[in-house]
Amino acid sequence: MNGEAMKTIKGIIFGLIFGFVISLCFSFLFMGAAQGLAGGFTSLAGERWVYYATFPPFTITFSILGFYFARQDNVSNKKLWFLSIISALFNSLYTGTIGALFGEYALRGGSLRTYTASEAAGINVEGVLIWGTLYAFILLPLTVPLARLLIGAFLELLKKFKINKCTA
Repeated sequence: MNGEAMKTIKGIIFGLIFGFVISLCFSFLFMGAAQGLAGGFTSLAGERWVYYATFPPFTITFSILGFYFARQDNVSNKKLWFLSIISALFNSLYTGTIGALFGEYALRGGSLRTYTASEAAGINVEGVLIWGTLYAFILLPLTVPLARLLIGAFLELLKKFKINKCTA
């Protein structure tokens, strides 16, 4: 295996690890803020569906970015902002829609319905898809700078471990 292929594999692995750690941190911070605003902490770790919702998009995003940055010698600031917009939109859309539904599905044992004595009540799938999409676009002014910060930190981490020599 040549050096270029090895750098690419290292970039992907670093992206997977970085995405996993970031998804855990963001889930924990989100649950802490949400529980605090809701009036108190019921559990230190919070709801498991949030972890299920954030893990796939963060790991996919950063493994793709690891692949991309390992093969680039120079990335402009304009390109980093563009990558931030795409990453923020993907992560927000997935987490707020498919991720939320998947997390609830996994926690409820394969059903989005909760059966009670009188009727079946469940997740409002249409509402989750509509409002998750709407929130993903409305919150772009907040998520894009955060994504740019994370991508910048990831790029610096890759430079530190000599996986790429990009200058931003």
